[in-house]
Amino acid sequence: MGHKMATRVVTFRLPEDLIQAITSQATATGKCKTAVVIDALKQVFELRTSTAAPTLMKKLQEQQEALSEGVAGLNQSLVELNRGTLSYNSVNRIEELNHDTVAGQAFLDDVLLPPQQVSQAQSINASEDVIDASNVISQESKSAEEQNGGVHQALQVLAAKVEQRARMLEQVLSASVDHVCMYDRLGRYTYANRAFMQSFGLEQSDLYGKTWQQLGLPADTMKPFEAKRQIAFATGQSIAEEISLPTVNGVRDYEYILSPINTPDGSIEAVVYTARDITERKQAEELLRESEKNYRNLFEWAHDSIFITDSSTQVLLDVNEHGARRLGYTRKQLLSLPAEVFSPPMDPEHRADILEHLWKTGSVTFEHVHQCKQGSQMPVEISSRVVEYGGQLAIQSFVRDITQRKQAEERADLYWAIIAQYSEAMAILDLKGRYIQQNPSHSLLLGYSDDELAKLTAAFHLGEEVFALIRKELLNNGRFCGQVTSYTKSGHLLTLELETFVVCNDTGEPIYYVETKRNLTDHKPF
Repeated sequence: MGHKMATRVVTFRLPEDLIQAITSQATATGKCKTAVVIDALKQVFELRTSTAAPTLMKKLQEQQEALSEGVAGLNQSLVELNRGTLSYNSVNRIEELNHDTVAGQAFLDDVLLPPQQVSQAQSINASEDVIDASNVISQESKSAEEQNGGVHQALQVLAAKVEQRARMLEQVLSASVDHVCMYDRLGRYTYANRAFMQSFGLEQSDLYGKTWQQLGLPADTMKPFEAKRQIAFATGQSIAEEISLPTVNGVRDYEYILSPINTPDGSIEAVVYTARDITERKQAEELLRESEKNYRNLFEWAHDSIFITDSSTQVLLDVNEHGARRLGYTRKQLLSLPAEVFSPPMDPEHRADILEHLWKTGSVTFEHVHQCKQGSQMPVEISSRVVEYGGQLAIQSFVRDITQRKQAEERADLYWAIIAQYSEAMAILDLKGRYIQQNPSHSLLLGYSDDELAKLTAAFHLGEEVFALIRKELLNNGRFCGQVTSYTKSGHLLTLELETFVVCNDTGEPIYYVETKRNLTDHKPF
């Protein structure tokens, strides 16, 4: 029984030995390989009892079974692809299976015998599954390739951004005057910025991959630092400390921080060291400490009492030992007392005037009294100025006991009250012979007021020669007595009996001259 065959192009794979046989037959007969295959297939269809038919059918059945297995594998691959678990290698494998399936399907369509309906139906069903699967896989492969291309492009953009930020970070670190470097777990330098390398006169090739021992840094300084670095790796905590290192500019002091760098799994892969040069600051701090020490010595050993009070609350902030002892307290006791206990309140208007002058000029001097622990009052002269103390404005006061001066002034006032009532002309001069004060009788004798006489020497009415003679006698003997001539303000010449003597302080040092004058002329003084 004949069969009508449609002409179509078929591509399929054959065993190597079969291909060689077809090639030999084509060469021998002068036909093309396609004609040889078609002749062979015709013979197979028309000669069913041929001994070659079972062998060919067996091979076809084996090919069909292989294709069926391929279909099952392709279906499984589709499931994996839909779940997103298919790898790139699996996609390549599916493409190979797809190619083999198409070729096998064409082969089955052309070689299966018409009477074998069951086998042909199974082949058709299998081929439909294979074609459907291969179409889906082909589409999914294209989609995967498109997705892979998009991901690759996104990764390239991301990598470019990361690289740009890395360059920016490097520029920032290079511009920083602070030291920045990185250590791995073995203590090797894996990064250092420009400031760090310049301070030690190193290049990257000299530093990277080296430890501080290999760089020759001092062990007495670096061993404690190494211990801190290991602690940072072990605990994952940042550590702040100070260190002194030899640099190209000499030994410099640094304040540093060790900061661990964590990996995504939580482990520590490196420690970053950032340090700032604090040499000048430490030198300034040392000078400040020395200055404070010197100030404290002056503060404690000053002969005057020194009080420091808050400018707004008037609370006593500090006092030297001398000031506390002079009032009969310990320093601790005095600091615990309210100011009004040892410094009685003054007249409000007077106090307001003092503070106004202090804030306008920055300093003021005035007299006051302090109350001692035993109840007595001590007259004091207070020199105050505005200072900064402990970060706030304060008033520093130098307090001097003026008890003796006040007593001397009181005696002087008493003495002068007596002199003012004395009938003889009397005057007080300083050691240069300049008039300081005169009684009314002296003013009446010479005719000069207190203001006119002030700061004039006795030479203006006695003459320079007589004045020099009197001063010489005072220096040698401490007293002068004799007759002199003197002119009054109106120009009259007087004959006077002059007696001058030296007044000394408690230590025997001369401080004043006191003179008395008696008129010996026949006429009355003007």
